[in-house]
Amino acid sequence: MKRSLSCLAASAIGVFALPGASFAQGDFYIRSQYSNGSFTGFHEILTSPKEGYYEARYCDRTFFVSSTTVVWTEEQNAAGRTLILEENKGASRKVVCADNTAFATLDDLGLQPKEVEKIRRRNEPLDMKSSRIRTIRDAFKQFK
Repeated sequence: MKRSLSCLAASAIGVFALPGASFAQGDFYIRSQYSNGSFTGFHEILTSPKEGYYEARYCDRTFFVSSTTVVWTEEQNAAGRTLILEENKGASRKVVCADNTAFATLDDLGLQPKEVEKIRRRNEPLDMKSSRIRTIRDAFKQFK
């Protein structure tokens, strides 16, 4: 009886310990901000491979990113915004990398030139044709 209870207790401890171990690592995000520190946007990046994601190195750590994220970081850098890679664990945030030159570009992903060109074309802004929404947007530009 004592043996069965100790086995049951050991099993229960193992079951409860496993979920705790999976939370040891937080989620990783690349955050963009203006020079005054105000937030402009973010993209999540992964620590393990996923289909359609590419391996990229940020400040000597390996992550997996979508091509959309890489194009976004290129655009944010070109616009003079600050990029910060941070780990979020619950309510706490820890900066992992704050070096704008350490963020991958499409050329760093090891893609063929034709693939890079295709991704860049796919991420170009759509031609803004005259529409009702555009007319409304233009009418409110003076209120910025």
